Amino acid sequence: MTALTNLQQHLDRYWALPYHNDAALAAKLNEVQSWQRDRIRNTHQALFAQPKNQLMASYFLTQLYGGEEFKSLATQLARIIPKAKKLEKLAKESAFETGSLAVQAAILAIELDMDLAQWLLSQDLPVNQDNMLAAYRAVDKGAERRHQINNLKDVCYKTDKYLNSFMLKKAFSLAKGTAYRRGYQPLYDFIDAGFAAMKPLNSVSSFIEPFCKDELTIIDQVHDDSLDNSTVFKVA
Repeated sequence: MTALTNLQQHLDRYWALPYHNDAALAAKLNEVQSWQRDRIRNTHQALFAQPKNQLMASYFLTQLYGGEEFKSLATQLARIIPKAKKLEKLAKESAFETGSLAVQAAILAIELDMDLAQWLLSQDLPVNQDNMLAAYRAVDKGAERRHQINNLKDVCYKTDKYLNSFMLKKAFSLAKGTAYRRGYQPLYDFIDAGFAAMKPLNSVSSFIEPFCKDELTIIDQVHDDSLDNSTVFKVA
């Protein structure tokens, strides 16, 4: 299976999600995602504030956890992927495999947040910390959340690997003009944004390891009924 075929399957799954045809669910999902982005910023404030990490933090919040920005990207990709087979010949397929993994990670985040939004909507509850905690526990998707975090780590390490390959960087750079002329700019820019975000880092592990460690801690705390509710979204 080629990277672009794999990407098409992820997008098919994304467009089948029910919130696309349910205005109330879409609105609640938007509230959930906004809350999640604020929570992520607060949790990782010190990590995100470091100058070398700021592009990577922005990439996570806008590209891998992007709400409407991701929907815009998905709309563009749905239009161009059926015609984009030639693009794989312009740059290493491994770059597009990594891009496909990033799209998959973004879609999984949306799916998991949609589960929370559906529960909150069914209970007629607003989005706040207490209700989000109740939703997390009600839908009980701790294993899937851990899988999501591991996917993000995989995307980062693979992107870092290809970024450090001179041949791939050169081939990908040379493909830009052709990609733009043929209308493949959204796909190219999505992958390139990951490369650009990692460029200032001495090592991707300095960002992704503490990020994932704290996220996994929060997942464990959220699903631990013995903890005080006011502390479950915080890490030491």
